[in-house]
Amino acid sequence: MQDLTPKNTAVEDYVKIPKQEYNLLKEVYRTVKRQAFIVRIDEAERNFAAGKAKSMTVDDLIATV
Repeated sequence: MQDLTPKNTAVEDYVKIPKQEYNLLKEVYRTVKRQAFIVRIDEAERNFAAGKAKSMTVDDLIATV
């Protein structure tokens, strides 16, 4: 029976990915992150236009941080 303690569950092997595929995966990741950010901006603009914006004083804002 294999011991599955946390020290044995870490992956010790590396996967070799050709440089071209690695660059493609990296670009896909960046594109997906950008799209998610654009969706959030679009959502925020719609909420702001619909009047769903909170307003608070600077002191209250600082107090929440």
